[in-house]
Amino acid sequence: MLCYNRAMPASAPLIPPPPPLRGADPGSWAQDTVVRRMPAIARRVLSENDLLPAAVEAITALADELPRGTVRQLYDPTAPDRALWDAYIAPYVGQTWLDVPYLFAETYFYRRILEATGYFQPGPHGQADPYALQKRRALAEMAPLAKRSLSLTEAIAGSLWGNQADLSLWPAGEGGGPGAAHLLVDDTPAVVAHLAHLAERGSSVALILDNAGAELVHDLLLADTLLAHGLSVLLHAKAHPIFVSDALPADVHATIAWLVAGPSENAACGERLLRALEQSHLTLQSDWFWTSPLAVWELPAPLARELAQSGLLISKGDANYRRWLGDRHWPIHTPLSQVVAYAPAPLLLLRTCKSEIAVGLEPTLVAAAAAQDAEWRTSGRWGMIQFSPGA
Repeated sequence: MLCYNRAMPASAPLIPPPPPLRGADPGSWAQDTVVRRMPAIARRVLSENDLLPAAVEAITALADELPRGTVRQLYDPTAPDRALWDAYIAPYVGQTWLDVPYLFAETYFYRRILEATGYFQPGPHGQADPYALQKRRALAEMAPLAKRSLSLTEAIAGSLWGNQADLSLWPAGEGGGPGAAHLLVDDTPAVVAHLAHLAERGSSVALILDNAGAELVHDLLLADTLLAHGLSVLLHAKAHPIFVSDALPADVHATIAWLVAGPSENAACGERLLRALEQSHLTLQSDWFWTSPLAVWELPAPLARELAQSGLLISKGDANYRRWLGDRHWPIHTPLSQVVAYAPAPLLLLRTCKSEIAVGLEPTLVAAAAAQDAEWRTSGRWGMIQFSPGA
């Protein structure tokens, strides 16, 4: 793996970060999530899993304590991430779900689900994904793709719009999907030019995954296209179940198997991906950081050094987008480069808008989107392809 030489990144945004989003923000998507969506997700876990009585009681209590219950430490003594979460939780003990930063509230909620089901404990639900049924349904409902080889432009667009499929918003088997799509920012030409330069050098790309299901299929098609251009690809999956549909290493392997079992074009793609895994041109890993409540400018040094070896970081999805921005109330016109100057390598953000925050948007485009869709910030119908080349 070749290092993409560049100056060392800043350790934080170039301008002071504004306050974080909180569930207490009146009328916000964050407030709606803490008050309505989180309890609904907890109760869906109950309906979709055959849990032990103690787990049912714990998840019911979790749903009932939202939104005005208070933060406590985990009761998960042998969990491998316990020390990390002890530190994450300590500043917020005794605060309500509405008062803590929204990114912390969300990640803490999903970690509490795993505490309740005994994910890290010995027993019938140890290492059992509580969202597995939703993921299986999402993959089963996908039509075979049967597409020819994709250009980089097509593969990037497919990976972006695949992000509309988000099981925390639209569960598998339910209606009310995201509908028509529009681009707010399109830096594709600059990205394709950058990838061509990387291909000449035989460099690598890190793809930070978001959702399983349709999105992961399109992300793997993007990986296949990058591999076809002579680039190596490192996939970053989640270390444990979170955000309902976020991709685990097991989901990556299951999705490649789905491709292999499909029609000829899909099967050929799946076989190429398997060979790339065997030959280490495609690698897969996970890190506790991606399930933490931290901003990316708080990257652990070992992970930052590893990401710095890549010629391009491709970050998928809304939750990862929020993490790069620290999930804070940035003015929408703030230049992206001033916020993500700390990125350890050139950065491509592929995201459909499902939360209030965004940067780098032109006022005229914002006005046009708002005129067409009053909920453009959160509806998932609007996309952003944003590229920051870095130093």
